[in-house]
Amino acid sequence: MPKVVDREEMQHGILDAALQVYVKKGYHAATIADVAEAAGLGKGTLYLYFKNKEAIAMSMVERHFKGLEDRFFGQEMPDTLQDFAHGLSQTMNIPDDHAKFVRVFFEVFGPSFASDAFSSKVAGFFDRLGAHYAGQIKHLQEFEQIRADADAKTLGRAIAALIDGMILHKGLFSIPSKRHNAMRTEAIDMFVRGLVPVAN
Repeated sequence: MPKVVDREEMQHGILDAALQVYVKKGYHAATIADVAEAAGLGKGTLYLYFKNKEAIAMSMVERHFKGLEDRFFGQEMPDTLQDFAHGLSQTMNIPDDHAKFVRVFFEVFGPSFASDAFSSKVAGFFDRLGAHYAGQIKHLQEFEQIRADADAKTLGRAIAALIDGMILHKGLFSIPSKRHNAMRTEAIDMFVRGLVPVAN
């Protein structure tokens, strides 16, 4: 009886292998044969799942942003400013595989930012993230956890930019976890102190 293969699971395995190859060799130097070997597959088998290297890269990006959305948007609504700060810290604390992907992303797609369509797609993610945090800020303003005069929409987008910067720094500059944790703590502390309501 032939072995039943879960297509989605196989694709994830190939993407994991491809990321390791791209991190080691660079996207442009790596070949389909390299990816197939790392995945423990023949080239012909790999082509059943991805038609070329570009298709692997696009799937990798889609998976990356979906993973970020699942992590970021799946958080519960915070009840306090401290809960909000903790959630931000967790969001910025990206796993190592996400950090490794940052360099691959820019190697593959850096030139694509000149395209309005591509840049709009990436900007759309950060707009959604900003709106997500704006909703949390408005919620906390109702409970007087955040200054009433703070502009939730602007702050939400600023938080999205802060998160983006922290993630980019960890990935692009290979910042050690201990240093990155300290940076996160200081950045969030500085940001949160500016949100505390002023006592009458």
